[in-house]
Amino acid sequence: MSLNPPVLSPVPASAASAPTAGPAPITDESALRFEQLLWAELLTHTGLEKSLTLGDGDGASMFARYFVEAIAADIAKQHPLGLLDKDLATTGLNGSLETEAIKDATATV
Repeated sequence: MSLNPPVLSPVPASAASAPTAGPAPITDESALRFEQLLWAELLTHTGLEKSLTLGDGDGASMFARYFVEAIAADIAKQHPLGLLDKDLATTGLNGSLETEAIKDATATV
């Protein structure tokens, strides 16, 4: 007498046939949040978080990340990098020059 466990599919049949959604659109809010996080990591890497906690013990270290993120948010709002601009995402850094170079490369194929 052998017991065979039921075979379970890792993906339900209804989920396998469901259409998949594309990537979420980039909103101004998500682009700003991305730049805030990028600035926070850059500031942390340069040692700002450590310099805020020098000599002040655990109390200051609790708030150091908060201060770094507040500074990063201020920088991102006042001086946006534009990394996720919709125009840059579609045309590239060189704008029409890059688009024409792609057209020329595909025309010769």
